[in-house]
Amino acid sequence: MRNPELLPHSFPTGHQPPEFVAVSWNLHKGRSPLGLQAWKAMQRWVQSTNADAYFLQEAMARRMPQPMLATGFGNPLDAPPDDIWHCQATEIATSLELQIALGPNVFKPSWRHGNAILSPHPLDLSGRWDISAHRFERRGLLVARATFAGRAITLLCAHLALTRQARLRQMNWIAHWIAKEAPDGPLVLAGDFNDWRNDSVPLFGELGMHEVATLLGESGRTFPAFSPALALDKMFIRGMKPVEWITPTQDTAWLSDHLPYMAKLRVE
Repeated sequence: MRNPELLPHSFPTGHQPPEFVAVSWNLHKGRSPLGLQAWKAMQRWVQSTNADAYFLQEAMARRMPQPMLATGFGNPLDAPPDDIWHCQATEIATSLELQIALGPNVFKPSWRHGNAILSPHPLDLSGRWDISAHRFERRGLLVARATFAGRAITLLCAHLALTRQARLRQMNWIAHWIAKEAPDGPLVLAGDFNDWRNDSVPLFGELGMHEVATLLGESGRTFPAFSPALALDKMFIRGMKPVEWITPTQDTAWLSDHLPYMAKLRVE
């Protein structure tokens, strides 16, 4: 018989599985609530967290390289990522030697940003989808899978619309994807849901997913960062147990317009 300690999805007898620290943050394109440049301070904060997964929204890219502007280049997936999609998330990944998956949402010569998932653990990109509900707001869903303590964990990073009707459509699209493509196993869905009405909690609850702050009895308020009153950012889990919702430190209050959402989880 094989040693159970060597089997995947198992842990040594008498030992708790290690905690999985997850951070979701809308970077606001690297600017403070007042529009001031705060990117370097954001980088320093991220470097201090030692998380197992980062779910980033509005990671801003530099201006498109001039040779590509001259040729009318317009498809980000056809160009070398270092040239065409170098952004704030890739800077973090490079400095911390993290794995990265990118999902561009807005892609214009002078205005480019999107979602990113970063992890120190082996990370496989599973897909990136345009979930824009209308042409005025470009929104995306980014999916990757990380290998953590012998388990495959599905990671989804989302940025949803400002209007309720559009958000509900997007939530249902995401729920449909999960039911079809990732019906079981550990999963974390995190991002800027713009969901101050908490419509997402019962909707994803139907799939057996739980919102971390809600389950722990925490407020989960992240917006506006300097005086949080609304729980716009969410983190849903399945096959994992919430251990702690970590209150953002005071130094993050004037970095982005959203506070980071940070939680400790445990794989079940």
